[in-house]
Amino acid sequence: MALNSLIDRRVTGLPNLILGSAVVAFSLLVIAGSPAQAASSSAKLETANLQKSAISGSARLLNAANISGIVSETDGSRYRVIFDLQADGDWRAADKIIKTLDDKILMGHVLAQRYLHPTKYRSRYKELKAWLDKYADHPQARRLYKLAMKRKPKNWKLPKSPIGMQYNGSGHDGRNLGYAIYNPRKKLNRAERRERYGLAKRMRYYLRKGWTKSYKKLVRNKRVNKLFHPVELDRTKARLAAGYYGDGRDKWAYEWANTAVKRSGKYLPEAHWVAALAAWRLAKFDTSRQHFAAVASSAYSSPWLVTAGAFWAARASIKIRKPGLYNQYLGQASSYPRTFYGILARRLLGLEVKYNWAPPPLAKEALSELSKAPGGQRAVALLQIGEDRRAERELRMLFSTAKPELARAMMALADRANMPSLAMRIGNMLVASGSSLFDSTAYPAPALPTKDGEVIDRSLVLALIRQESGFNPKAKSHRGARGLMQLMPRTASFVARDRKLKGSKRNRDALFDPETNLSLGQKYINILMKDKRVGGDIFRMVTAWNGGPGNLNKWTRKVKHQNDPLLFIESIPSKETRIFVERVLTNYWIYQARFNNPTPSLDSVAAGKWPGYQSEGSVDIEVAEESQK
Repeated sequence: MALNSLIDRRVTGLPNLILGSAVVAFSLLVIAGSPAQAASSSAKLETANLQKSAISGSARLLNAANISGIVSETDGSRYRVIFDLQADGDWRAADKIIKTLDDKILMGHVLAQRYLHPTKYRSRYKELKAWLDKYADHPQARRLYKLAMKRKPKNWKLPKSPIGMQYNGSGHDGRNLGYAIYNPRKKLNRAERRERYGLAKRMRYYLRKGWTKSYKKLVRNKRVNKLFHPVELDRTKARLAAGYYGDGRDKWAYEWANTAVKRSGKYLPEAHWVAALAAWRLAKFDTSRQHFAAVASSAYSSPWLVTAGAFWAARASIKIRKPGLYNQYLGQASSYPRTFYGILARRLLGLEVKYNWAPPPLAKEALSELSKAPGGQRAVALLQIGEDRRAERELRMLFSTAKPELARAMMALADRANMPSLAMRIGNMLVASGSSLFDSTAYPAPALPTKDGEVIDRSLVLALIRQESGFNPKAKSHRGARGLMQLMPRTASFVARDRKLKGSKRNRDALFDPETNLSLGQKYINILMKDKRVGGDIFRMVTAWNGGPGNLNKWTRKVKHQNDPLLFIESIPSKETRIFVERVLTNYWIYQARFNNPTPSLDSVAAGKWPGYQSEGSVDIEVAEESQK
């Protein structure tokens, strides 16, 4: 404190930020003992100050929201240096600056960073327990609790359990099953439940492997028929029908799907869907129309499936020359303008989609409540010093208990503070509870950090990011895909021509860096677009992105799509890929509307043509000669 007082007297009149930096710099020299010993720490100070533009942006946002700062500029500078030093494992230098802090409000985050360091610190149970006893309400509490339980010696007291809940992700379900599941169960004893579970597990395995013959034997098994509810049993038949449809056996697909429909069609729109597609490929268009219409009217269909059923019923109406039904079904499909077929229906009807791109209002009175909660205070302090990722985690904790007024204000703050994943999460939950939709938060458009500063097609890149990671740069799939664009290390290694990217975990984790991920992701888009199997078609490009170029080649040859782009998408054997393509194209068209760009691919699909790709920009990428495996 005496040291700070001395410097305060010598630099009176300087701006606060410079004052804070001067205090830390002079402190480093005195503590380290010599300029040489302090060189590394001083470099960290310089790096921290280079972030001034981003930090001042967060500060301006807080000022605009009438949110008072929590930590002083002096402590803010100190915290920035501490976080940078600890990132490199320089614990001794960090400890010396920690001793000079006047406000210890962020010490929970400082210690959590240290205890969770991946390579340069091994925390002891005693440290972890002490942290949990004091900071159990912090976002890192669950990770540290799990680590503490692994390292707890015998006969030691348990650590304090984590407090509160954190809403992870963006709230955007990329899988989208497409329908609400009616899932009744028979009353069974414990042994029968165990047996039923084993049979269901085997059926899922056979279906995943594509072993329709083995699956069919189980469907006909006496024990399955005894243990499964009739609707549940009919669902297994619908899944078998889908397997046959994917194999191109349309007659068998229709027979099995129609069998399921006869008894349980009211509860199983997916059975009607398979029956409709199979009937279409069998040229039974009126039968197909009836099944598609049943999908559109089912109480168990989601908006995505309602619009799909109605749109295809409209297409079938043209085949049977009933234009009156065509307009009726298109009108039904147009009711959900933020779905794949809803957008197509409105384009065919000449109806404009009205989006709400206005940012959510920044309710300053509601946000004033933010600083009254301990987690809110920490979030504000972290925003002050440019630690936006840590601030976002605090806001996610706070949102779990926030009242609607504060939640809406937090959504506006997240939208302006470049936290698109959090803005999406809050927005989705508010819409589900009856609040107005803000397309600006549902389809965020943050700045894209790229190494070369150029984005080949902002709409397409954002469309992929929204579907792949929900704008979470730290997203990781169970298959190992990483980062904003969910790149597999093997794919990234191929694109970058760098074997290290598929090597050690540390090298693979380089894909979590947004600049690296976006740069390689955009190069991969170019590679796919120039691949002869894709042929510059955006449907095929997105299919190859998700399913792989090899699968695209196989599906293009084997799927009976009748040169119909929409039938091709609906006939892809992989459910995940079908959903992925429709979601990404929907995102793409909506982002093009946001940026006031033309939508030639939408016009092509609406006209029944393959959607050729026209980029918003271009980057010359040399196509690798080796094939992607």
